[in-house]
Parts: sequence; C-alpha cells; structure tokens
Amino acid sequence: MSNGAKLSKILVPTDGSKFSRKALFHAIKMAKRLESKIHVIIVVDPEEFPPGMFLGLLQKDGVLQESIAKFMAAVKTQARREALAEVAICKAEGVDAVYDILSGKPVEMILKYARGKKADLIVIGSQGLRGLGKLKVLGSVSRRVSELSPCAVMIVH
Repeated sequence: MSNGAKLSKILVPTDGSKFSRKALFHAIKMAKRLESKIHVIIVVDPEEFPPGMFLGLLQKDGVLQESIAKFMAAVKTQARREALAEVAICKAEGVDAVYDILSGKPVEMILKYARGKKADLIVIGSQGLRGLGKLKVLGSVSRRVSELSPCAVMIVH
C-alpha cells in the first residue's frame, strides 16, 4: 500500500447494468486518489435460467445436460466480455484492475471473494445485480452483501 492508503483492494461486483457501471466509476475515482487496485467480478448463477428455457430443453430428451453446458459456456463468454470491458475502462483511467468470473449464488460468491482476497471495500450498485438477465428483488444482492460483508460496503444509487 503506497501513500498509507487504507483501501488497497476495491471489489466491484458487476452485471453490466447502469447501477453497476455507476458503482465502477465511483470505485475508479477512489482508486485513483488512493492508488488502489480494483477487482471486477461477475457472478454467474447456474441455477438461474431465462424463463421457459427448461421447458424448451426438457422436450428434447437426452440433450438436456449438453444444452445446459453449452448455455453456461455462452453465458461465461459473455460475462468475460463484460468484465474485460470494465477492466479496460479502469485501465484507461490509469487504475490497475483485474477480473474474475465466478459461478454460484451472487451474495455467497461476492462475500467469499471479498474474504479470500481480503478486500478493503466493496462498491456495489443499489440494484440491477441479476443472474442471467432476470432482475432479482431490487436491491436484494447489495442489501445482503452490506449486511454480511467482512469489509466496508458502498452502495451506489
């Protein structure tokens, strides 16, 4: 940590929504001042499929697992693209950044990552964090993360 900065690792869970993009810009402002590193993460929840997907797949006997695997691979590829775009924004602003694509329940995975990387701060959008394109109850992910986080949480509206 240079300059005695107390926030060397800032975690920004993102999903490409306008709220997570605003959270990223707040994190970038802080990271520039404090010479912090930003960790961008996207959580892909394998249990969340677009409505009707299973109905369509279930009718095609024998290919369900293969179809799910192909779908998850496509979702992870899209998530990687989004994360790389966020990292590129950080780097264009002169901020060091890395990304990770995680698989599991968003709240659990965000908290596990924050603990594992010893994050100093989580900057998260107030709403919009979704699984695979489906909005959760507004703000439920950010609220739960703020309640259970091992570090400070900034919720951006």
